[in-house]
Amino acid sequence: MKSERFDAIVIPNNLSQRVRKGIRQGEKIYVRNKRKKIMIRVVTAAAALFLCMGIFVSQPALASKIPVIRNIFKLLQGDYSYQGDLDSVAQKFQEPDGADTGLSDANDEMTGENGTLPADNVSGTNENGSYLSDSRYTKTVNGVTVSVSEAYSSVEAIYLSFMIKSEEPFPDTMMNMDEHPLIYLVGTADFSFMPDGGEAAGYANGGTGSIEGKFLDEHTYAGIYRIDILDIVGNDDVLKETYRALDAFDMNYTINQIVGDKAEPEPLDYRGKTKEDLEAMSDEEWSAFMNEITPPDRNQFPNKYENWWFDGPFTFNLHIEADNESAQVVTVDEMNETGAGLYQVVKTKFEITVEEKCSEERSESGVFMVVLDADGQLLPNGSSSFADTYAINGRDVSKVYVYVCDYIEYMDDIKAHRSDADFKEILEKRALYGKEIVF
Repeated sequence: MKSERFDAIVIPNNLSQRVRKGIRQGEKIYVRNKRKKIMIRVVTAAAALFLCMGIFVSQPALASKIPVIRNIFKLLQGDYSYQGDLDSVAQKFQEPDGADTGLSDANDEMTGENGTLPADNVSGTNENGSYLSDSRYTKTVNGVTVSVSEAYSSVEAIYLSFMIKSEEPFPDTMMNMDEHPLIYLVGTADFSFMPDGGEAAGYANGGTGSIEGKFLDEHTYAGIYRIDILDIVGNDDVLKETYRALDAFDMNYTINQIVGDKAEPEPLDYRGKTKEDLEAMSDEEWSAFMNEITPPDRNQFPNKYENWWFDGPFTFNLHIEADNESAQVVTVDEMNETGAGLYQVVKTKFEITVEEKCSEERSESGVFMVVLDADGQLLPNGSSSFADTYAINGRDVSKVYVYVCDYIEYMDDIKAHRSDADFKEILEKRALYGKEIVF
């Protein structure tokens, strides 16, 4: 009997570019020979993402809670992947004297009679609703206004807060499991600490990635954009140490596109084939059929089938103060007979980053990192595109336990014990490598 979930087979082609890339990378390590097993795994993972998917619903109540345009960290930090008091350490970007930002008085507050910011002024509009002219931290292109208001730079990441205002309502947008809209910034970033040539010399730049936030109303979105330092310096340890020693640096950031995942992506045309027909295909037949039914431009990002987007450019020249004093760095630099080991663990105000040290053979076989807090509880991954960065808000991380596991063994078995009381003991016995780190 045909399952009502058969339509879910198209889900992998509707996932965001980064999620699709992750699935492809995982499958290189963990290939199944049977088509049925592949489909079950993909549909199960996709179903988890779609569990909380919904058509965009405006949230006008949030708009009335924003005290000022420069306090987005405060608004969002309680429901952010790296929770913590970002507002207390934020660098507030102040417009030059005389710039018309729509904000009044010395402390940049423009409040209504009840002491809150009027909803129709959250993005810096004039009284008649028209958009303000460009200023240092506010740019408008084709009816879309982007403002950058705050920054925080640790030795592991750069955080920026943005508000995006569109004259037309935002399109219906897919939500992730945390009910955050799936929105991405596509751009380029230049940094004063980068060597000449930057990206052309093989360095990344951190200008493209997901932004995490909320719709404040149907025209307004506020979010936090996090740039992992590894997105900028890659494997250049010398450049990473140069960055870690800085007191401040300049960042020229251009957003070329703001891209969202559609709430209802256009499905592929399976040309009448049933679930049984697809399961009966060999891997080669499956690939050939998928190539046949997938429009060439669907593999682009963004594309009209899965995404909506606003074109820029929105360019900001930022001077960012760096917090290079609050980090704690523990360098281990060891590897055992299994080819698995640990190089370094770094703790900042909001996250812990773990860098493995594995042999080439072990890396090709695949490893999975697990980090427990001082109480032996699993630390959650943050929103970084690097799997080995963990959120620490509210946890005792005076010491942590780091384990390097075989990827397949972890996914097949160890992972199922994450909620067990003896999970730490299981890891001690089955991990390729383990280490207690005391800060």
